Amino acid sequence: MSHYSEDTRSILADLIESRRSLREYSRTPVSRAALEWIVACAQGPSGAGQRNAPSAHALYPLRLFAIINRLDDSSCPPGLYAFDGAHRRLGPRLGTTSPQALRATSLADDHWLEHAAVVLVVAADYPAARAHFADQQPDGLRGDRYAHIETGAVLQNLHLATQAQGLGGVIVAGFDDRRLVDTLALPDGLRSVALFCIGAPS
Repeated sequence: MSHYSEDTRSILADLIESRRSLREYSRTPVSRAALEWIVACAQGPSGAGQRNAPSAHALYPLRLFAIINRLDDSSCPPGLYAFDGAHRRLGPRLGTTSPQALRATSLADDHWLEHAAVVLVVAADYPAARAHFADQQPDGLRGDRYAHIETGAVLQNLHLATQAQGLGGVIVAGFDDRRLVDTLALPDGLRSVALFCIGAPS
């Protein structure tokens, strides 16, 4: 077990204690380097085939996507992107998703879905998780539970990494599932579990 310095422990404690949800954002673009670092902290590889968030049986049924609204890299126009987790970088552009269409999926008209510079999508391969843990609970609910626990770990990593970059974020889980499926058109088998808005404080 590694022993960390008092300074390192203090920095971590400060991040945890100062973490707050941010719902109001400036028009400042997010740096691509910052975004890729945040995502790497959330679920990037940590060595020995593992990742930075725990996963039951090392199944890793989650995938991350980004809805880019304002990024400082002109080679990444607005749209929906996959993440290349193995290489800790933004992957291919999958299509367009307007901020207005994303906001329309909210059950509470969360305006921050429209105004955030980036909205990350945490998606789960529920069929894979249910099949893998079917011997524990054949109705599939055990696999769902593990996917949701892993989502919580990823979201906490996202919060702390975003805070460390001087940015802010907020989790959104109150969305119309069917409308969001139609809006994002994620690859087959994947369904959104949560959204995470990122932006510079206003």
